[in-house]
Order: sequence, then structure tokens, then C-alpha cells
Amino acid sequence: MNSRNIIRTSVLAITIIFIFGTVGAAAKELEGEVVVSVSKKVGNINPDIYGLFMATVFRHFDGGIWAEMLKSRKFAEDDRGGKRYGVVRPWFPIGRNEKTHFAHDNTIYYTGTQSQKIISEDPANRRTGIAQEQLYFDKKKSYHARVNLKQKDITVPITIALEGENKVYAKKEITITGSDWQRFSFTLKPNHTDKNGKFTITFPGSGTLWVGSASLMPGDNVSGYRKDVIEAMKELRPPNIRWPGGCNVDCYRWQQTIGDRDKRPAQFNHAFPKTEQWLTHDAGIDEFMDLCRYTGAKPHIVVNAGDGTAEEAANWVEYCNGSLDTKFGKLRAQNGHPEPYNVKIWGIGNELFGNWEPGHVDEETYARKCAEFGKAMRAVDKDIKFVACGGRYWKYPRWNQALFKIAGDYIDYLSLHSYAKKYRNTLKKEELKDPKMAEELYYYLASSPYGVEEQIIETDKEIRQTLPNRPDLTISFDEWNAYYYRSGPFEEIEFAQRDAVYTAGMFHAFRRQHKAATMANIWGPINTNGMIRVNPSGMFFNPQYLIFKMYADHSGPTLLKSSVKCDSFPAPEYERGRPQAKGHIPYLDVSATMNEDENIIYLAAINLHADKNIKTRISFDKWDFSSEVKIFELYDDDYMTENTFEHPDRLTIKENILNDITSPFGYNFKPHSVTIMEFRKKRTTLQLSRN
Repeated sequence: MNSRNIIRTSVLAITIIFIFGTVGAAAKELEGEVVVSVSKKVGNINPDIYGLFMATVFRHFDGGIWAEMLKSRKFAEDDRGGKRYGVVRPWFPIGRNEKTHFAHDNTIYYTGTQSQKIISEDPANRRTGIAQEQLYFDKKKSYHARVNLKQKDITVPITIALEGENKVYAKKEITITGSDWQRFSFTLKPNHTDKNGKFTITFPGSGTLWVGSASLMPGDNVSGYRKDVIEAMKELRPPNIRWPGGCNVDCYRWQQTIGDRDKRPAQFNHAFPKTEQWLTHDAGIDEFMDLCRYTGAKPHIVVNAGDGTAEEAANWVEYCNGSLDTKFGKLRAQNGHPEPYNVKIWGIGNELFGNWEPGHVDEETYARKCAEFGKAMRAVDKDIKFVACGGRYWKYPRWNQALFKIAGDYIDYLSLHSYAKKYRNTLKKEELKDPKMAEELYYYLASSPYGVEEQIIETDKEIRQTLPNRPDLTISFDEWNAYYYRSGPFEEIEFAQRDAVYTAGMFHAFRRQHKAATMANIWGPINTNGMIRVNPSGMFFNPQYLIFKMYADHSGPTLLKSSVKCDSFPAPEYERGRPQAKGHIPYLDVSATMNEDENIIYLAAINLHADKNIKTRISFDKWDFSSEVKIFELYDDDYMTENTFEHPDRLTIKENILNDITSPFGYNFKPHSVTIMEFRKKRTTLQLSRN
């Protein structure tokens, strides 16, 4: 029997069970009923609810989507003493002895305030220099190298090489003349694949060498981005990307991120000092606009309202949107981008109500600042839209009110943030080996979207009551994700099947509140809390990525009325000490949408139950669909299952086809699963004859 006949047989069996009652093991399953009203359109969903949020910190760019292979490439860091004294970490010395010396030079440097200095007083033909290891070389690829060097009394060539253990895979010899800084760019092609290769800069004999910056990128990079990662991002078709932060934005200097990438000074990540991360600023505003162009996303830029000024923000708008006869529009053209970017969505600071935020202020001060920034920025471009920092109504009860009163004319979106983080400061991953703890966390995550929905509903009421004449002012839920155990300074959560349930649930919450919430952005597409996990030699997709892809490929813009009957479970607290308004949460969460041509209906269903199928009767008020239904499902027997670098395909989207379907029909939704059914209209006799 072929697979299609098997599916047909199973569907008929399920239908018979619905008609004649349950038997045997089926009695242990839950039962549900779904009715989709094809004729009742609830409203239009703004595609911006599927947006992404990327920051310049936490290895989203450096060490993530950005293709640069070298760390500390501008030599701004320290050495931590010991055997590497004088050499900026993670670089290490080659040829250290009593006649060689390594130092951070804060007098002679190429960018920032420091360069790497190498002194050799050894006339012997022994090589001296620096190296960086743990680099991945693929003999099928070429690599673009670039160095900025300065020398004194070196009369022999400098060698730049890709090496392995006692082997040289590729090298370039450079002769430096004169005493000025000189830039060298070239291509290296290794003759060997090595997952722990080294990049070396060395010279034999005596003399002094300064290394101002160094760069190594795969030859197939796309304008500086990793080809594999940017292609994966493109697959999601993100409608908008929020950038460059986050907490880090309120100490961000945008003018340090334009122009010659080697000249942009590195900056310590003051917003998150525990990460001990230095930001290269290699992916600045122009590079971010490249990313938006490649992925098709609208830019959503947040300006520094912490230690930044309104003038600085207005200049940024002019750089992005100004004509060539403006000061900063001309500068943009000089940097290779004559056409304006026309960025229309601008956030004014981030979470400035919080004392964790650089530049934290009280509500009236932020409201006045918001008005000041808005006035200055709109004087440059009258058509831009503003996203103002909103606060949780129960935690910061005066924040939004002050904002509405003082800066209401400069708000188009009120920003809200929320993470499923009830256990973040107490839970360790190993504790999830306890089945009771794992189940407790599972139901917390499964219920969390309802806590977010409550926040949207109540904040929307606050907006409507305070500003009844501003129906255009909506909510931008531009930071959300799960944050549920301690995981070190880079907060790299290992997402599992349970997070597919959470992520799809968030989409359904935004859809239900489509009038109130018109934009949303998940935090961390790459690495930290990331949908895509990246290392030097590859990547894998977390279940959140797979859910984004499912909904990007199989959703429509029109929300249809649907109803559900099934059992429910008591709602756990969303935040400690704060019960959810919705006391019980149904185990089955469905959302029906229609495409623009009105010939496809997508029924998305989430089974929130941890371990029981939901045997569901599905019906439509109007049926003129093909009897063939496509099924897209994300499921694994264990909701703890994770994808990893070693096992990247444990979780995948599975596709099936059901045949001979009419309304009503029965379907078993597996536990802790996300399923999308695709129903297509029957083609008429005329359409068939044309084909």
C-alpha cells in the first residue's frame, strides 16, 4: 500500500470513530471541535507582526551572520597577562624569547586607540609574529585577507599565512617600504581542510612591526555577510528588522559605524559588560541596509535616546533619507550609497523606564525627550513614523500616561516588550532532566502567549481611553522570546520542540489582537536566543526558525472567524506573583487565514497538551475546496528534543497529503505539535479546460 493510500485510510478511520464513537486506545485521547467560517472575515493581519530584532551585540553580527573570521581584528582588547602578555587576546605570540617583545601600542595605531606592536632584536632567521587559531578552512573555498601594517627597520618580506599543525596551507609574502601605514588585500586558497586552522602574521630577523587591523573572510561572502546564514534569513522573508538594539542602542554612536570599515573604532559592550565583548562596528548602517535589501525587510531603526542627542538622531535620519544637497545625504553618497534609504520606522530609545538601561530616566523626562527627538527628526523627514518606549501598565503605571500627555503627537507606535522568563534567574538546564520540572516549564511556555495577549489588550484600552482621537496609534511588540534558564553571559538557550508551541502561540496571540498590535519583532534571530545557531563551520535551525518558515510559507493576510471546543488547563503565572487574567487555557489553539486571491485557506493548529492527541472534528460553513489537503507539521515524540550542530535535523517540517476530504472530517493533532493545513478551492470546469 502506498503512503497516499495509507493517509486516506487513516483519515477514513478517524471519521468513522467520530461517527460511531471511540474504541480502545482512542478513548484516552482528548476530543475537540473546530469550525471555520469561510464567509466571516475578522480583519487583516499586518505582516509586520512576523518581524525580527537584531542587535549589534550578543554575536548576532560579529561571530554570527557577519562573515569576518578573526576576533579582535582591530586589536582594541587586553591580553589578560600570563604567556600571552603584550598580545591582544585571542591572538597569541609566535617566536617569543628574550630578544622579542610584544606590546599594545597606544601611541602609534591605525584605528581606535591601540595597535599590536611586535619588536624583534633577534638577527637570526627565526620568525616572530602573532597568530589566531580555531579557524575553519575549507580547501574548496578561497579567503579574502586584508591587513593594515606599519614597519621600522624590517628589510625582509612579511608573511601572511593560513596554517595547520606544522603545515602551511596558503601564504602571501608582502614587502613593506617606507614608514607609513599601508593596506594589503589579497586572496588565499588553502590546499587542506582544517577545523582548527591558524592565521599568522610573521617576519624573520629583526625590526618592528605594527598591525593596525586584520581581516579574513570567505570568498563567497555577500557584501560581508556569510552566504549560508543570509540565505537562511532570506528564506523567512522577514517583513521588517529592528536594529541596532536593544539596551546597547542607548550608548550607540552611529557615526562611528560608517565609512572605511578598518577605520571604525571598536567599542566595548558597555550595555552588557559581563559578555566582555568588543563590537567591531563592521556591520554599520550601510551594511544593515544591505541586509534589509537582501532579505526584503523594511528597516526599523532605533536611535540613542540614552546618552545621545536629538541633533545626533536627526543627523542619522538625514544620512538615511536626505538628498545629495544635504550634509549627511552627501556623506552617504561619498560612502557609496547615492540613493536615499527612505527609512520610515524610527524607535526613540529602548526601555528607558528600566534602571538596567544606559541613560535610564523618569517618565516625564523620557516623554519630554521623546517630543524633542520627534520634533528634530521630523524636521528632516516629515513622513517618518515613531516608536516610543512603552511600559508595562501594572509595573510602571504613570509611564505611558506621561508619554501620551507630553509627546502624544510624536507617537505612531507604542513599544512593548515581554519575555517568557519566569524561571530565568533560578532554573539551570540540567534541572529539566526532572520530568516534573520539564512539564512545569512546558505548560508555562505553552501558556505564555496568553500573558502577552493580556498585556496587549490592557495597553490598547489605555491608549483608547487616553487618546480616543488616535485610532492610528498601535502597539509594536518589538521584543519577545523565551528566556527560561541561566546560560552564561551570551544567554544561548537550547530551544526544543516545546518552543515551537510557544512561538506559534505568539503568532496566534498577535493575530487575535491584529487591530491593537500591528508590528512585532522576535529577539535574536542568530545565536543568542537565536533561531539560527552558527559556528565557524556551519549552522543549524532551532524550532523557532522552522515555525517562522511554516507561517511565512503557509499563511494569508486575512483572518477568518474560527471557533474551538476542547478541554483546558489552569493557566500558570506568566510573571511571578501575577496570575493570568485568563484562568483556563484551551489545549487546542487554532487560527484560520485566507490568501489575497481568496482561493487558499490555511488552518494553523497548536496542540498544547504535553502528551495527548486531540481527536478533532473540523468543519467549514462553506465548502468548495479540493478534497486534497496539504499538511505541514512540526512534531517530535519528545517535547525536549533539540537540534544541535551534531544532529541538525532531529526536528524538521514534515509534509503530507490527505485525500478524499470533505467537511466535516476528523484529524488527530499530535501532542505538543504545530500543524498547518492548506485547503485550496476547487478549480472550475473552465479552469480545468484552460489547463
